[in-house]
Amino acid sequence: MKKIYFLLAVLLGISLGLKAQQSFEFSYNGTVFNDTVKIDVASTGGEEVSLDFIHFKNITDDTIYVRVYRQDIMLNPTASLYMCIGDCTLDTISSTIIPLEPNVEFTGFDLQYTYTSDAPSVARIHLVDPTTLQSLQSFVVLYRNPDLSIAKPIKSNVLSLEAYPNPAAQSATINYSLPSNYRQVTLVLRNMIGEELKTVQLSSSSKGKQTINTYDLPNGVYFYSIIGDGKTIATKKLIVKH
Repeated sequence: MKKIYFLLAVLLGISLGLKAQQSFEFSYNGTVFNDTVKIDVASTGGEEVSLDFIHFKNITDDTIYVRVYRQDIMLNPTASLYMCIGDCTLDTISSTIIPLEPNVEFTGFDLQYTYTSDAPSVARIHLVDPTTLQSLQSFVVLYRNPDLSIAKPIKSNVLSLEAYPNPAAQSATINYSLPSNYRQVTLVLRNMIGEELKTVQLSSSSKGKQTINTYDLPNGVYFYSIIGDGKTIATKKLIVKH
């Protein structure tokens, strides 16, 4: 019993320590968020642009100097994600060093997202030390169409990609058909924040089907992608409902 209390005390100490290490507060459209901000997008068939201002606030008593680093977790192949601090760039790390004054909100940062398909994109934005590039704190940005019942296929070389049943309970079978052979084809299942949950090397490089278990997944929305020779060629939505 003493060991259990000791372990709980250690875990509580770690949790409090992690909270104490947080130096920044993030907000989007005036609303403070913790780890993830969800940004709605919708495709009309042409190129769309989403301009989103995300503010940083230093909640410590000291000035902190940072640069911004963008980590693309799952980027829609039809999309580009720019970081803007004055100028907009596709570079994954900003050249500008930002001085964040204590309890002052920095409003000079925004993300510019251009796309032609409303397939989802996920990126993690880090505030990093300007010298060591060590991440000080970060958040996830998720671009998605909240009204999409079955995700539209990305404009690509895929002929067909379907999952059944959808919604799935115990398992789902993915049927796919590609117009040309690929040296390597992979099926990847991700959650809403882009974390890879299941990866399967497919036996057929042009046409086939693959069953994936879903009984071990919580109820929710997931995305399955076909990767051909290292490039995402199609992504669709899978709903798990037990």
